[in-house]
Amino acid sequence: MARPARRIAISGEDDDQLRALETSPHTHPKARLRANILRLHRQGWSVPQLSKHFGRNHQAIHNDLTRFAERGILGLADECPPGQPSLITPGIEQFLHEKLQEQRFWNAPLLCEDIEKQFGIVIRPRALANHLRRLGYSWKRARSSPAKKLDPEVAQQHQVSLETLKRGHWTASSP
Repeated sequence: MARPARRIAISGEDDDQLRALETSPHTHPKARLRANILRLHRQGWSVPQLSKHFGRNHQAIHNDLTRFAERGILGLADECPPGQPSLITPGIEQFLHEKLQEQRFWNAPLLCEDIEKQFGIVIRPRALANHLRRLGYSWKRARSSPAKKLDPEVAQQHQVSLETLKRGHWTASSP
C-alpha cells in the first residue's frame, strides 16, 4: 500500500520569507534548496515529484518537510557544526560592516588588528577571510597606480634612491 500524500500548510507570510531566502545570494545553498522545495510543495508538488525534480530520495524530502513543520523557517538551516564556536559575534560583524563601508583599503590582517584593538579578541586572518566570504564579501587585489606618468627628469634624479631601495639598505651602506 502506498504512503498517503503528505501536505504541510505554508502561510503566505512564510512563503514570502522562503522566497527571500531562495533569492538571497547570502543564503547557504542547502537552506536555499530547502526553501525551493517548500515553495514548490506549497504549489501542490508531491513528494515523488519533488524527489525526481531535485534528484533527492523521498526520505530527504520528508525530512525537509518535517524540519519546517517542527521548527518553521529556522528549521531550514543546518545545526551548528561541532567544534569550537566562532569568535566573531554579531557585534563584531556589525563592526566589520561599518569598517568595510569606509573609503579605504582593507585586508584581513588590518581588520584583525582593528578587531583586536576594539574587542581584545585575536582572530587569524584566514579565519576572518572565511567568515567574510560567508557574509558575502569578496577580496580583490589592491594595486596602487600613479595618477599620471612620471616626469623623466624627476625619475632620473631619484633613480639612485630607487636602486638603493631595491637592493636593500644594508647592501647600500656597506663598503
